[in-house]
Amino acid sequence: MENSEDQLERRMAQLSQALQDKRENPDYPFDEVESVDLLIKFIITLNDSEDGISDGLYLYLDEEGIIVNAEYFIKEEGDITIMTLNEDEINIIMELFAGVFAVNVT
Repeated sequence: MENSEDQLERRMAQLSQALQDKRENPDYPFDEVESVDLLIKFIITLNDSEDGISDGLYLYLDEEGIIVNAEYFIKEEGDITIMTLNEDEINIIMELFAGVFAVNVT
């Protein structure tokens, strides 16, 4: 199996060619998309500390409002660290912020 960087480079070359084809022919039928899924990202920024460090949560919800992934981030002097939350941590977030996650997609 090829590495991720090679796969990305190959895919971007294909997409770039498809874009060029579409520019030359607006009716170009780009049919390489298998599916499109909706993913909603909430960014919850917690109170900044006095020492220039800020932190918060990235929450990813599906079209039904279910958290499918959650991450904790911390930013300090331009650097950012992101850590994936485990199931227990996600449950705390879900209960605390339950009212925020009402999603109505039409």
